[in-house]
Order: sequence, then C-alpha cells, then structure tokens
Amino acid sequence: MDVGAGSGILSLFAAQAGAKKVYAVEASKSAENARKLIKANGFDSVITVLEARIEDLTTQHIPEGKVDVIVSEPLGTFLLNERMLETYVIARQLFLKPEGRMFPARADLCIMPFSDLDIFNEQMSKCDFWRSKDFHGLDLSDLYWQAVSEKFA
Repeated sequence: MDVGAGSGILSLFAAQAGAKKVYAVEASKSAENARKLIKANGFDSVITVLEARIEDLTTQHIPEGKVDVIVSEPLGTFLLNERMLETYVIARQLFLKPEGRMFPARADLCIMPFSDLDIFNEQMSKCDFWRSKDFHGLDLSDLYWQAVSEKFA
C-alpha cells in the first residue's frame, strides 16, 4: 500500500520490485495522474489506484483486508505538514499485517535555534502600523505590543 500516492511513483517502484498487488491510495485529484502513469508503464494490472482518504477505505477496497508493506513519503515540513504522518499511522492501524513492514519506519527531526536580526526586524516592521498615534485622527498604539506578541507567538 502506497499512502498518499500522489503521482504513484512509489507504487510503480513497488511493482517494479515484484509486488504482486499494490494499492495506491490518494485522496486528491492527483489519483488520475497516478492512473495515467501506471497505465503508461504497463502496471495497471498490478496497481489499483484508490481515490479516497485512508480513513474511508474498507475491505471492499482492500479485499485481502491487510497488506504486507506500507510505503509513503509522509514527511513534509517538520514531519507534520499536510498531516500525512497521522494518515500514515492510521494506515498502519487499519491495514498493516502484524508482521508487516513500513517504509519509512522512523524519522528523526533535528532542530537548532538561531537568531537573525534581519528577519527579526522585518517581522517587527510588519507591526509598525499599530504604532500610529494619528491614523485618521485615531491612536492605534495601544495595540502595538499585542500585535508584536501575536506576530511572534
């Protein structure tokens, strides 16, 4: 099973590697692009594209009920973008055999704090509007520090 298959590249690689059956699960309209690539490469008898969210799939979609392997590129920005990591875990809970494998099986997030005065000043300047003491006769400055706080929250 390829979760978040997109264009179907990982599904195609799985078929090339000898998988007997591959389910390419893609919730967006990219599923149609995956179908085109899969057919163009002669794997449409091996790969079934399911245009659905993983949470909406049933044994009607996956007749075997469980799969041996789940592949995905769930990482995104900081492992959390697009909420693919959550979907990947749901796929494991619903469809992976107990002895099944996931690729990738883990990820490491390494972060390091830094300071950049130019970026800081750029962001601070976006709050300058709220420093105005005479905006068409109105004093907006009482909200300046709130704006700064929200900008850096």
